[in-house]
Amino acid sequence: MSIILGLDVSTSCTGVCVIESSVKPDDKGSHILILEAIEFKDCKTLWDKADKVSEYLTDMIRGSFADASRLPVCPDRVVLEEPLMGFRPGMSSAQTISTLMRFNGIVSYIARNTFKAEPEYIGSAHARKLCNIKLTRTVIGGPQKEQVFAHMAANDLKHVQWPLKKSGKMVDWSRDACDAYVIARAAAVNGPVQPPAKKPRKSKKANEE
Repeated sequence: MSIILGLDVSTSCTGVCVIESSVKPDDKGSHILILEAIEFKDCKTLWDKADKVSEYLTDMIRGSFADASRLPVCPDRVVLEEPLMGFRPGMSSAQTISTLMRFNGIVSYIARNTFKAEPEYIGSAHARKLCNIKLTRTVIGGPQKEQVFAHMAANDLKHVQWPLKKSGKMVDWSRDACDAYVIARAAAVNGPVQPPAKKPRKSKKANEE
C-alpha cells in the first residue's frame, strides 16, 4: 500500500490531499485520508508561509492536529503540481512566476525533510487527463478551476461535505483542496513520476574522431 500526499502549492492557499493508492480504480473517494488546505491569511512574508507549511506537515506525521480523532499520517510519496512555467495574459507576471517557483521549491524541501521522500512533479493538464477531466474553453465553461471542482463534486468527491462560511457559502479553499486531490489521484493512476532521463554527453575525443 502506498500513501500519497498531493500538494497544490500557492502563496495564498496550498491545497492538501492524502490518499491510499491501494484501492480499486472504481473505488473513488473512499480512500481519502486528508482533504483540506493551508491558508496563509495571517502570514506576512514568504517565510512565515513556509513555517506554517512545516508546522502543518509535522503535525500530520505526529498526528497532533486539533482533531483528536485523527491518526498520524506518513506519506511515502509526495507529489506536487508542476509550477507555472509560462505567462498567461492578464494572469501572471515574471514576479508572480518567480515567487511561486521559489515557494514550490521551499515546500518541496520541507516535505522531503519531513517524510524522507523525494518529491515528484506532475503538470496540471496531465493530471486532469489522468483523472478523465475534460475542460471546455474558458469563455464557455468558466474558469478551469471551477470546471475541475464541478467535475470532481459530481464524481470522486460527491460524498464530501465541505465546510461553510458564516455567509452560508462554501469555503474558498475547497477548490485548492480539490486540485490537490487531482494531483494525488493522478499520481496513483500514473505510478511514480520519473524525471526525464538525461542524454549522455559525448566526449571531446569522440567528437574529434
